[in-house]
Amino acid sequence: MSGIKPTSKKYLSFAVLFTCILMLLAACGNTSNGTTSTASPANCPHPISLSKVVLGVIPAESQTSIIGETQPFATALSKQICKPVSIFVGTSYTAVITAMLNGKADLASFGPLSYVLASQKGGARAISLELAPKTKESTYQSYIITTPKTGIKTIQDLKGKTFSFVDPASTSGNLEPRYMMRQAGLNADTDVKGSYIGSHDASLLAVLSGKADAGAVASDTYNQLLQEGKFKNGDLTIVAKSDPIPESPMAVRTNLSKSDATSLQQALVALNGNAGALNAIAIGGFTNCDDSLYNGIRTMAKVMNIDLQKVAG
Repeated sequence: MSGIKPTSKKYLSFAVLFTCILMLLAACGNTSNGTTSTASPANCPHPISLSKVVLGVIPAESQTSIIGETQPFATALSKQICKPVSIFVGTSYTAVITAMLNGKADLASFGPLSYVLASQKGGARAISLELAPKTKESTYQSYIITTPKTGIKTIQDLKGKTFSFVDPASTSGNLEPRYMMRQAGLNADTDVKGSYIGSHDASLLAVLSGKADAGAVASDTYNQLLQEGKFKNGDLTIVAKSDPIPESPMAVRTNLSKSDATSLQQALVALNGNAGALNAIAIGGFTNCDDSLYNGIRTMAKVMNIDLQKVAG
């Protein structure tokens, strides 16, 4: 094995042999949480000082399915930084924000509004913009959807109907549909029978199954579920579309060192050629971004009189 050369002596003393065995074990035992860092510090693409990285993700379906689906991305990122990457799935958007604030997550994939909430509390700083899958666009939209059988054709027709919002901290699943209702003369708190359902997938499926007359969903999720055959053209009607929204940011906790934040930023961009890793988190790639990109979300929250501190919990 490399680093151990043959000896001209016929016999090794037990003490010397034992020492060699210990050295071999130390050299080969570099594993943690099922992730092996094969690169040494000298040739690591984007080394960091942390012993591991905890990646926080917002809920979609079940925690188990999210961890399983996201694992290829975590594994690919681990190879870039040469440290284990574990996945933390929040029970809500707020849970991921809290994890960043408490230092229990080092890196997190947020929606725009949940990022604004986390940054206002001083817990997160955007380093990369997640591009849309397939198209690799830097923006997406909020859709208000229904089924043909409801007879809903305009936002005004939502009055008195049941409506599935996603989460209080969701941009396209709460902030934008409320804003669109306001622009159409409706009060989202009193004119519709709204409820928070937890994820974009669940919101779309609630509408599809008839559990809700209408609901909100991100255009990315809508297109993904359509491609996966969860519904077909004609099953759902898009009542309204929001203006373009900046795609979701990947952010680090604010007390992470500048060098580690830079390495993670570079590591994310380096994954742009790894289709398996990108598909695992349903994005088209990464590009560098600045916090100011989300000032429009801050302005909209102010217009809507949304108490960011209250929403963040």
